[in-house]
Amino acid sequence: MFKYIIIIFFNLSIVLSQNIDELFEDGNRFYNQNSYKEAVKNYEMILNYGYFSEDLFLNLGNAYFQESNFGQARWSYEMGLKLNPMNTDLQNNSNINKLYIEGFIDLPKNDLIDLTNIFFQSFSLNQFLLINSLLILLCALSFFVMRITQMKIHISFFYFSTIIMFFSVLVTFTKNIWDQNNIFGIIIENEVIVYSAPFSNQAIEQSVFYSGNKVKIHQKTNLWIEVSTFDGRKGWIRALDVRNLY
Repeated sequence: MFKYIIIIFFNLSIVLSQNIDELFEDGNRFYNQNSYKEAVKNYEMILNYGYFSEDLFLNLGNAYFQESNFGQARWSYEMGLKLNPMNTDLQNNSNINKLYIEGFIDLPKNDLIDLTNIFFQSFSLNQFLLINSLLILLCALSFFVMRITQMKIHISFFYFSTIIMFFSVLVTFTKNIWDQNNIFGIIIENEVIVYSAPFSNQAIEQSVFYSGNKVKIHQKTNLWIEVSTFDGRKGWIRALDVRNLY
């Protein structure tokens, strides 16, 4: 029985993989034909299946950009950059897209905070974990060599690599905490009213956020999300007006 379940699951995986490839190819074809709405539909369907990649987010962002939907385009580019912060195509297209965002809110200038953000955003958590794995392997090999040769240079190298590995693990742990405490989203509606409480009332309107701007998410209910922006504004907006950078 278990054998048949595995066979069925394997066949379904093959069919789904072929379907994903077809959707991606159709999306690219629609994009090349300037049918950007159809391209977006295909790319979004792939995301709904739970599949994603740098290329998918890049193409989706480009399709949204051609539709002048700069909020969704920014979300797509930044999702791709979360997978690979060093992707130059995503970086360049994201920077161009920001020029079209109304009322763009830039990061406040603070050298220490800027350097910290740049460092933690330059690598994904998976890349940090990969570096840790390589350093652990290096430590194991250096320990093995040290035990065999007992040479001072090998002993020194072992202690040096151990210190570097410990520092790397500490940085990775900090990166994980940083990610958990810095949950962001992108405004995807043209104009979003910010309220001082999680309900709609003209008397508690505070300000307006524009599509494409990035907000930090603090807490949420079923219908509302409390957010803040880099210029210091804070309040509640409707959950459907923001797309999370998960």
